[in-house]
Amino acid sequence: MPISERTAETIEQMTVIASQLRNDWIDNSDMAIIPWFRGQADAEWPLRPKFYRTGPTDPKTECEIREEFITHAPALCDASPRNKWEWYFLMQHYGAPTRLLDWTDGALIALYFAVRENRGDRHAAVWALDPWWLNWKVIQKDEVVPVGDPLLREDRKEHKWLPKRFQRSTKLPKSPIAVFPGHFDKRIGAQRSTFTIHGADRDGLMAVANGDKNAGLVKITIPSWAVREIKRSLDTCGIDETTVFPNLEALSRVVESRWKDESRPLPHQGVCTRLKPSKIHGVGVFAIKDIPKNTKLFSNDLSEMVWIDKDSLKKLPVQINNLYEDFAVPKENRYGCPANFNRLTMSWYVNDSKHPNVRCDNSYNFWTLRDIKSGEELTADYSSYP
Repeated sequence: MPISERTAETIEQMTVIASQLRNDWIDNSDMAIIPWFRGQADAEWPLRPKFYRTGPTDPKTECEIREEFITHAPALCDASPRNKWEWYFLMQHYGAPTRLLDWTDGALIALYFAVRENRGDRHAAVWALDPWWLNWKVIQKDEVVPVGDPLLREDRKEHKWLPKRFQRSTKLPKSPIAVFPGHFDKRIGAQRSTFTIHGADRDGLMAVANGDKNAGLVKITIPSWAVREIKRSLDTCGIDETTVFPNLEALSRVVESRWKDESRPLPHQGVCTRLKPSKIHGVGVFAIKDIPKNTKLFSNDLSEMVWIDKDSLKKLPVQINNLYEDFAVPKENRYGCPANFNRLTMSWYVNDSKHPNVRCDNSYNFWTLRDIKSGEELTADYSSYP
């Protein structure tokens, strides 16, 4: 059964959904219990901890990461973690790879994180979680405890999710559980932080929820066109960088953003070419208006280029080799290509010619060599590419 989904285009809609979920999930008599929320800048991102997104994921690697962080962190922070849990929470809040996912019991704080680094070019999402449902499903306990509490018994089930470093014969549980941190660090307190700690299954949260018609997990999509106005509304409500990062660097970012020109050009501005069928080869780039000599072309294009040895491609299928033949820049025994062929932009369709009207400089910027008339194809000499 698919995960339940909602849509919020304003902070008012977000608060209504959050209130509805609280009423649906939690007994009204228990006012201390609140759903958890997590904001993600891209609605397509999975609910997957950073440790399972980057590099090796074996227990030894995780232990090495934990040990390196604990070794160097004391000289760099004011917090004083008391045990393995608090060190792990600190690692997560400052960007180290862990099996934790950040949540908050503040719906609008999660909404802020969803739109904070989103430029309005993709949908964002806020996930809502009933942590008591999760723990009942996984450990058959209808409770969430502050696992960093020194008075918490060592025989509690929750400790299985964070073994001591380099402990032999350690086997993680498969599914995630919900845990409370102590607010020993200013940032953790400011963000009203809570966590899920994931086990051996990197997508364990979705696995627990799938097939449960009463799953306490809901995805709230924030449409891309609503992002800008939501940012403005959150700012009006006093939710900004200093709310979630209480330090001077955050204050500086707030001050800068208040005086920064946030306007964006329309998609057609700066565009003077388009793609059309070419008599030279396949598809080419053509002028849609007269372009003067020494004009810089393809503004806002991705100019990155990586070089791949031709020999490394010999055993690949013909269709893959054709990508390089059709779109890459051949030079001696190498191909110059985009970092990924899914990122082909206008400049990659400029065809080769020994009588070019466009040149490519050392930074892979393109310039007209002469006046170009509307309707004329743009060409470059591939052998002159740096």
